[in-house]
Amino acid sequence: MKYQVMRIEEDLDFGCEERGADEPVMAVVVLKDENGTESRIRQEDQMLYDWNIEEGDTVILNENGAVSYTHLRA
Repeated sequence: MKYQVMRIEEDLDFGCEERGADEPVMAVVVLKDENGTESRIRQEDQMLYDWNIEEGDTVILNENGAVSYTHLRA
């Protein structure tokens, strides 16, 4: 299923502890599927930069629920 990236937000929820030095910086990606349903996933922030994923892009998720493919810019 294809998803449109609605928003990319900084992930500030580390629970009761701070992010460990060896843990990647994460972002919260708000997605809308083809049926108009919104969902949120956590994704490595650097991967979003490396793949040049921006708000408005269309992506596909892999079997683990992570972004695996970027499609077309809106």
